[in-house]
Amino acid sequence: MNNGVIAMFVKTPGLSPVKTRLAAHIGQSQAEQFYRLAIAASHDVITAFTRQHPVQAMYAVAEHAAMAHPLWQALPCIWQGEGGLGERMSRVYRQLLIHHDFVILVGSDIPQMQETHLQQAVIALHDYPMALAPSLDGGFWLFAGRCELPDSIWTQVAYSQPDTAAQFAEQLTLYGAIKILHALQDVDTVEDLEPLTQTLIACPRRTPAQQTLLNFLQHILQANA
Repeated sequence: MNNGVIAMFVKTPGLSPVKTRLAAHIGQSQAEQFYRLAIAASHDVITAFTRQHPVQAMYAVAEHAAMAHPLWQALPCIWQGEGGLGERMSRVYRQLLIHHDFVILVGSDIPQMQETHLQQAVIALHDYPMALAPSLDGGFWLFAGRCELPDSIWTQVAYSQPDTAAQFAEQLTLYGAIKILHALQDVDTVEDLEPLTQTLIACPRRTPAQQTLLNFLQHILQANA
């Protein structure tokens, strides 16, 4: 497997709603700022990883009109396409697998990810056709695969549910063994900010973008104390 790709799913603030439940508590402007900082932190980790491994990084952009948006010019872009989340993930995965030995899909709200998490996904694919990293809320923040999958595997899952990852894993087992990877906390609500802050504080090595995000989080938490 000498040719992989990591695609981070993103939305464009101002064109699509982002972090709406978080915005209900800290305001739209600060929620969008958090989202931008989270993307920057994830971008730094992913691109640092790709510099050391034969893996390409890309943005999977929600809005076709935003493919040339300034936010997404640091990496090549692929359009997610129309439909629900399952349809969009299936489309991106299928299209990228045509040209790559393996595909890793990641969310945009796991800014505490480390290069080691991505390394674990790549290593898992040497022995397993698929790997899945759950989120603590019951979803998943990373999927890695090197096998073709039908659309139904993705579309029969109920997303944003406490058992989303379990549902998806059950579907995937029809097509091979799955390696379950390290679970991380994603950010949907204001209650998720404190755990993320503590995780970033505990990180042995923070990128500059992760440090900027940590400073922002500490300011938000202090202002809302």
